Amino acid sequence: MDVLSRIADVFRRSPSPAAVTVTESREAPTAAQVRRIGYEYGIPLSNASSSAQVAATSERQQILTQLHQAYLTCIWVSSPIDLIARTVTAGGLQIVSNEDIPEGELPPDRPEMTRLKRLLRFTNPHEDMVQLLRNVATDLELFGDAYLEIVRLLGEPVAIYTLDATTMTVLSDQHGEVTGYRQDVDGVRSATFKPHEVIHISLDAPRGGLYGVSPAAKALLPVTAWLFWEATLKECGRRGDPPRLHVDLAHYQDTDVQRWREQYTVHNLGPKAVGTPVITTAGGGVQVLDPRKVTDYLDATRQLRDEIIACFGTPPAKLGIIESGNLGGGTGEQQDKTFRVNTVIPIANLILEKLNYHLLQEGFGIADFHLEFAEIDYRDSKVVEEIRDIRLRNGSYTLNRYRDEIGEPPVDGGDDAVLVDRQNLVLWADMARMSEAQVAKNAAPGVSAGVQVPGVHVQAAPQPSDGDGQDPAGNDAPVLSDPEDKPGLAKDAIQGEAPRESLAEADDRPLADQVRDQLLQNYPPAVLDWVLSASWTGPQPVPLDEVDFSHEAEWAASREPKRVKHFVKQIKRKGKTKPVVLIKTPGNPKLIIIDGHHRALAYRKRGEPIYAWVGTVTEDHGQWDQIHSSQFHRGESEREAWDDLYRQHLDEALARIAA
Repeated sequence: MDVLSRIADVFRRSPSPAAVTVTESREAPTAAQVRRIGYEYGIPLSNASSSAQVAATSERQQILTQLHQAYLTCIWVSSPIDLIARTVTAGGLQIVSNEDIPEGELPPDRPEMTRLKRLLRFTNPHEDMVQLLRNVATDLELFGDAYLEIVRLLGEPVAIYTLDATTMTVLSDQHGEVTGYRQDVDGVRSATFKPHEVIHISLDAPRGGLYGVSPAAKALLPVTAWLFWEATLKECGRRGDPPRLHVDLAHYQDTDVQRWREQYTVHNLGPKAVGTPVITTAGGGVQVLDPRKVTDYLDATRQLRDEIIACFGTPPAKLGIIESGNLGGGTGEQQDKTFRVNTVIPIANLILEKLNYHLLQEGFGIADFHLEFAEIDYRDSKVVEEIRDIRLRNGSYTLNRYRDEIGEPPVDGGDDAVLVDRQNLVLWADMARMSEAQVAKNAAPGVSAGVQVPGVHVQAAPQPSDGDGQDPAGNDAPVLSDPEDKPGLAKDAIQGEAPRESLAEADDRPLADQVRDQLLQNYPPAVLDWVLSASWTGPQPVPLDEVDFSHEAEWAASREPKRVKHFVKQIKRKGKTKPVVLIKTPGNPKLIIIDGHHRALAYRKRGEPIYAWVGTVTEDHGQWDQIHSSQFHRGESEREAWDDLYRQHLDEALARIAA
């Protein structure tokens, strides 16, 4: 059998082809595997060294300097850029799991996660992460490129600094393969960076290339025109907006003409001279060639303003521009959505993609988490309250959930969803009686003698108005009996529903199997053998004074108040959580928490008994003491097991081939 056949035979016996595919996909291709054949636009032909490429960027640096001047002098360039940068970073940067794990179920931070969070808190001595990313968004909108310098210690990022985009040059070969970066500040101070030391973020460019094209560069023509018209308005204001005149000084000599000009400048130009008449002598005639045109100048600047902000994709209302009638512009909320979808989100995703790759994947080797910008609820408070009110009325929300969102305490009966119509207004405490009466009222016309409506007890009773047991039409009047008269009628039956206990499927399995199945969600089977040998009761409320909190300071849950708060809200909303797992050992008078420390702290914070399984074991120490060292989440341990099994088979195959 040849070598290829032996390799194929080994992989045919591999237990999980899917595991092979997943593992191979995680390995990044090498530089030799992705080397391109085509050429990149904008790179000089003679590129034996980086000097030619650096020299070719001098013209680009002049353009970038011009854009920077436009940012400082044109408000319609700086305002959209500042707005976009502030909106992108408004919610701050947060670390999010790739899997849908509730906040209270997140695993404890791994060492690399702790170091990543430290980097996000301390980016560099004079900038925080939000400020740094705001500068990145500003550079992207103004220059089309943004550069971040990564300072590493033992291979991991420990600080991030911004680099001036106007002084940066991307070094590459003719195919566009980046070989480094060079910063030339003033011809004297310069620095060279390796590719992994700089994060280069660029906007889209029509012909590709090493650099992006910014909205400010696209708007350079209307910006230049706007600056000229603003300069014209400035000069008109400085000279008092005089009309353009034709003056015939007849037989005046040159000296007299010069004297007349000087007098005109002193007496007729400037804001203080507005309204002063032009006086001539010796037959000198004055004619007005055209009137003042400030209004036309202002109209021109407004037209140019709209062209500039259109390049940035910014609605006028976001910049404080009042639109007359808002014709064709949509509502304010529609404009805001368009602004976020078309302008803000693309910039945010561009930045996040680079950060996730350079910091999480390459910097710290984190593949199961990613960075996101937190969302800000930009909706009007009235709109938000109207949506909540609609959800409350159609039963999507309960009253207590509504009150929890607005920071109010729950009320009795507020956990039952109701349907509110236009006419009836009932206290929540009386909702059961109202529902009972409404069902009886609707069912009464179709009820004949001796027929019962499921869930509602109806009996005939005299009407007080007639005193003879009949209504004005002569029919027996159905009257709803008090539910207290029927001991077997539960509250759920009063409302026309089956009791809640009857709707749930009973679990007839042994309690030990139920506890083990719950723990299997977070622990491997190998560490749960003790569960089947223990004696279990529950789930049941357990008083707080019977639970051992003596080692609370050592729990990870004690350092994660946000996760505990999550369970506090869950208990408030639902009344209980997934059962905590407690055990009773011979040497401890109190119950020991095996799983659910966050939930236990949440119950204690609310001052309520802990809803828990309670197991009794015969020894003081056992497998349960080290169970948390084997905890995993969402199948992570299973994936790692497949990866280990694949690597084992691959090593065996290579060893047989070598033999």
